[in-house]
Amino acid sequence: MSTALPLLDLPNKALELVIQCMEYTETVGFSLTSNKTKESVRSLKLNMEKIDLRVNNIITIRLDSEEGSPSAMVWRFYPEEEDSPGPIPVYMPARVTGEITQRSVVEYQNPGLQIQEWVEHLQYIFSIEDIQNLSFAEENCKFDWNSLKDAFGKFKIITLFFHDVCSLECAQTALRHFPSARNVTPFNSSFNDPSHYRNILIQNWDLLVLGDEQFMSLKIGLDDILLMNSRDITIQSPTLTDKMVNRFFKHWIRGSNPRMELARFAFGNQVVRKEIVLKGLEYQEVTMDPMEGEGEEEVQGYEIRRNDGTVGTISIEPTDQGCDVYFQIFELF
Repeated sequence: MSTALPLLDLPNKALELVIQCMEYTETVGFSLTSNKTKESVRSLKLNMEKIDLRVNNIITIRLDSEEGSPSAMVWRFYPEEEDSPGPIPVYMPARVTGEITQRSVVEYQNPGLQIQEWVEHLQYIFSIEDIQNLSFAEENCKFDWNSLKDAFGKFKIITLFFHDVCSLECAQTALRHFPSARNVTPFNSSFNDPSHYRNILIQNWDLLVLGDEQFMSLKIGLDDILLMNSRDITIQSPTLTDKMVNRFFKHWIRGSNPRMELARFAFGNQVVRKEIVLKGLEYQEVTMDPMEGEGEEEVQGYEIRRNDGTVGTISIEPTDQGCDVYFQIFELF
């Protein structure tokens, strides 16, 4: 007959070694046992560094480890009745499962924690301050919006992410209820026509990503691009042309898009002609590091100057699909 190991009676160093042998899902369960176990897990500085929240038919928390590591956890929170009609309040979970990506699944009876308390606990033991993504994937959210705001509104949310079949109406509602989010990334066909959401284009985002080869076919025009007031812009669209980008640069020289610091225009398989992109621009050739990848050769850049003296650098870089045009703004000295 085996003898139970009194973990909490072990010296701190020995306890740390035991915890390090656990699966991360087991480590989380262990950390819920007491304040001592919570502090023991936190002291290990385990390498989970990103938390995402997903609102779907249930609420899910995903934790990802440092880049290049295979470890990731997905925690799913189930209500008493899974087929309740919406809109429903954010529930007290009746059942909780934790999964290591492509490995083991554990199931817990919820120890009386609200979902927001689970988020706080995971943030604490892994020393993660922000919620990287709050994502929506259903056409219409089944949860009561005020309840969602009460549950997650106090967290610092970096990005609102809309994918799968999330409707534009659902996305607009999410933006109203989580105004502190600084980035917006929609990857679904509801965002194919920017004329339907120009109120989003004009806001002062830190990052706005529009278009994706796999999930949407963005039909964007120059007027839509000129409405944008984000610091970092990525646009991938089959309606982008080298002539449109050239006109965008001419508008920038005259003072449009004053907050922008970085822009990426992805053309897919279209031919991008350097002479059209640079037509009519007064530029100076420079050598610069590529915007993406490491260890690549330096690329040719083209410096242009806005009327107020601010310098921006254009680069045209090949991709597997064709070419991307990058525009990087430098501080005015």
